[in-house]
Amino acid sequence: MRAFGAHLNLAVVMGPALLMVLACPMAVAREEDICRLFSNNTVIRDPDSCSQYITCIDSVSIYGSCSGTTPFFDKDTGKCVKKLTDDTSCYVSCVNATSQFVADPKSCYGYYYCLDQETPMFGTCPQDTHFNATTQTCTRLYESDCTASDFEYCNIVKNKVNFDNLQSCASYHVCEKNLLKTKTCSSQYYQASTGVCVAKSLVDCVAHPLPSNVCGKATKPYENKFVSDGATCRGYFFCAKQSNGTPDPNPTWNQCPQDTFFDASTETCRSPNLVKCTEDRCDGRSLPFVISSTKGCRNYLRCIDGVAFDEQSCGNLFFDEAKGGCVSSVVSYAIC
Repeated sequence: MRAFGAHLNLAVVMGPALLMVLACPMAVAREEDICRLFSNNTVIRDPDSCSQYITCIDSVSIYGSCSGTTPFFDKDTGKCVKKLTDDTSCYVSCVNATSQFVADPKSCYGYYYCLDQETPMFGTCPQDTHFNATTQTCTRLYESDCTASDFEYCNIVKNKVNFDNLQSCASYHVCEKNLLKTKTCSSQYYQASTGVCVAKSLVDCVAHPLPSNVCGKATKPYENKFVSDGATCRGYFFCAKQSNGTPDPNPTWNQCPQDTFFDASTETCRSPNLVKCTEDRCDGRSLPFVISSTKGCRNYLRCIDGVAFDEQSCGNLFFDEAKGGCVSSVVSYAIC
């Protein structure tokens, strides 16, 4: 793309062609896709533009763009509109700017061509360039002094739409009257792909919420100690000794290898049938059937992809995990 002076000439000579140029959407690469936070088919305004929108499909952003006489995307109606009446962060004015270009307030690469004093038309600079309102051109990144404002989630997300809170697997966000609220699942984890709270075992969690006093109390902190994560049978936190003598505020999470559970009493990973754990006992197991912790050693769990599908009983028989079936001989496991 050349300097915008060339575009201004095109605006006079090739009016309809310019509209086609301005209407072309531009996908911006991010290190992490914002759609990982949203359920399938959720539509949000692109946080980097007042005119682009994103449809989330399988946690991947699919970009679209508003153009022509309706250049702005309204996150509440999900439609392209002439102006946004309740979002000052996206205010764009063409007053006294006819046939000129003005910056997209939410984007370093976006701009608007003012067809007249009331009609801004959205466009984007090429990759690795930013719009410079002073020179009316797209400039190289190192020449840019872009000051596009940061976004707030409630400016891009419709009210009452749940989305993931990356700080805790048990929490999620929702906008209520355009104010960000944090909600917590009761005894469950939030699943971003469906937008609802589900069993903990169904969520691939990397941000387990810290149990109360996970690293001890102020009067007796744990020092270089491994403790259960309180959410899975394999997971644990390492509470490092602090130089100021307080409990570790940010213990490191990890998990035992496949087919082992964390044993808090020995601070080691052991055979699952030696570890008392009330969480999903199919987690990380390679067997299709595993012994249940139900007293009597007569029940077993059916595992599918490392998640307990249901619990079955052998009736008057015992379940032999090694044989994967019910047997008449007495079977005894430490957990049941």
